[in-house]
Amino acid sequence: MAKLKAVTVVDHERLQFTRWVLFVLVANEAAGLPPVTRHRLHALLFMSFAASRYYGIAPLRQRARRTEHGPYYRWAHIALGGLVLSGLVDLHDFHAHPQPRDLQFEGVFRPTLAGVKVARELRRTVTGQALYRFLLDLCLASARTLEEALPADVIRSPDARPEQGRTLDQVLEEDLTYQQVVRLHNDTMDHEGTPEEATPTVSGLSTIDTRLHRAGRLNRKDILSAYQTVLLRRVKQVVG
Repeated sequence: MAKLKAVTVVDHERLQFTRWVLFVLVANEAAGLPPVTRHRLHALLFMSFAASRYYGIAPLRQRARRTEHGPYYRWAHIALGGLVLSGLVDLHDFHAHPQPRDLQFEGVFRPTLAGVKVARELRRTVTGQALYRFLLDLCLASARTLEEALPADVIRSPDARPEQGRTLDQVLEEDLTYQQVVRLHNDTMDHEGTPEEATPTVSGLSTIDTRLHRAGRLNRKDILSAYQTVLLRRVKQVVG
């Protein structure tokens, strides 16, 4: 009989991060968004961590580091490596960035059929289902925002995926919490608020929630969509 081994706190947090990354990739695919690049994965992770308390979900404690290649979650790269090697995620266009301490790399990531099946099993728990529902709502809101941002022929064209991806990247980078930490110029990019002190993202969502509540609209996906529409307007102001 195999000897039971206690799961350490670090291992448990690493497993939670891996589940979060897999759910992001599966939710992105389910929402019909462009395949996830390394840059977009980190942006989706950052916004989801900053917004999760709006859904009553505690964010993971890992913080992104500021690097010349953009925000960098070390555990995201470890999680991606494990998911790819286990056959749960497909990787294309791999390119490594030589670093003295950490492995940073670019790539395009999509869940495999096996990855989708594992995600389905992970959703059988109450916590897993709540987390996936939140991430799917986030990605569906992004899909709706792209429909507002781009002409219909661009949305329908498979050849326009790069343009869709660039637009989505711009929207995600306008997230209120992201913009706040970018201006701080710290080595780490802290997405966390506390139950007593909400992140700018949660504050923005709550403000929109209050206004839509008065109009009789209570769907949280609509709140996320309205929030990203506001971010899209900020993008247009910057570009314009």
